[in-house]
Amino acid sequence: MAESEPVDYSVPVHQSLMEKHQLFGIGEKAFYGIVMVTLILCSMISFWCIVLGIVALLTCKMLCKNEPQLMEFILQNIQVQDRYRG
Repeated sequence: MAESEPVDYSVPVHQSLMEKHQLFGIGEKAFYGIVMVTLILCSMISFWCIVLGIVALLTCKMLCKNEPQLMEFILQNIQVQDRYRG
């Protein structure tokens, strides 16, 4: 092997290893957040709060149809301030 030839170290990677984990078509953080809020509301208010959780999950699923990481992006940027005082 000559010194000038580049060595190919590339290894094929399955596409599923490149994608982030999603539950029900939305990000994990958003899914767990909705489930936890639904469980808290069910224990504090009424069993019928499960309907609100289902509606929230379906709404998030519809929003994430074209962009699967939309909820993760929103959750990351919701804490970022528009202006920083210095």
